[in-house]
Amino acid sequence: MYRIDDVKDAIEVYFDNQIGIIEVETQELEPKKKRETKVAEGKKTGTTVHQFDILAILEARNEQEDLKGERIREFEAKITEFFAYIRDFDDGKRLIVKIRSNVPEDEIYEDFAKIYRKYKILNRKTVGDYFFKEMEDLVNKLCDDFEVTVRKDTNS
Repeated sequence: MYRIDDVKDAIEVYFDNQIGIIEVETQELEPKKKRETKVAEGKKTGTTVHQFDILAILEARNEQEDLKGERIREFEAKITEFFAYIRDFDDGKRLIVKIRSNVPEDEIYEDFAKIYRKYKILNRKTVGDYFFKEMEDLVNKLCDDFEVTVRKDTNS
């Protein structure tokens, strides 16, 4: 009699002479598509053939360690280049004088941060974003390392 066409779920109830009639609408389930199984392939060693697979794994790990060592050396070279920039920069020479005198540490950090920001603006393309991304939270530690090199130079 009074039937509502809004379907909120799969069960529909309507009344006929005070008898509740339930009509269940079944929906056909779509079969699940099976994914194609892919097999992972390891790196082929090419020239070196080992009797045991563990040797190939160790060789791959050694290659990764060599790559990490190379990245560390590149990073160290960039830090050394930055410290040389500070020593040649006029504000850097003032910073060195402040480090050698008894100036508060906060003032040294502030001046170092200014020099770092200028260096970042001027040399972003040549140095690369990775260096500045890694150094973003470590500027004060970088300042401490620079301070150690300055103090080492004065003691020598």
